[in-house]
Amino acid sequence: MTAMAETSLAALKPWLEAQPFCLLGSASAAGDCDCSYRGCETRGLAEPLLQVLDHRRLLLPDYAGNNLFNSIGNLLEQPRIALLFVDFERQSTVLLQGLAQLAGPHPSWPAAARTIAVAVDRVQRAAVAGLPPLVPA
Repeated sequence: MTAMAETSLAALKPWLEAQPFCLLGSASAAGDCDCSYRGCETRGLAEPLLQVLDHRRLLLPDYAGNNLFNSIGNLLEQPRIALLFVDFERQSTVLLQGLAQLAGPHPSWPAAARTIAVAVDRVQRAAVAGLPPLVPA
């Protein structure tokens, strides 16, 4: 059984802003789902994965990927978004859910054509049995 706990975005701010990657989940208006990897390093330069703006909002870049625009297309049709982070140290995951809105470029991510602003309405940590306790090298 997986133990879950609600927590706050503000309490996780330093941890979230230090994460190297997350998985972004979205769905089209027809219910077709997509999940994509989002990482914080581009062209060999370390850039932040996201910025927590306040107790309810965050901002993340949208870099060019496979040019299929599955995530962005879904968010244009239906703005619900999920961001899943893996906490290998604590053998748990952190799930953020909310509403996304596409925004323009941001100085924190010069290589990103646009950013995604997220109004977070749910923050949940869940223990994951069997997740290896990895530590970044």
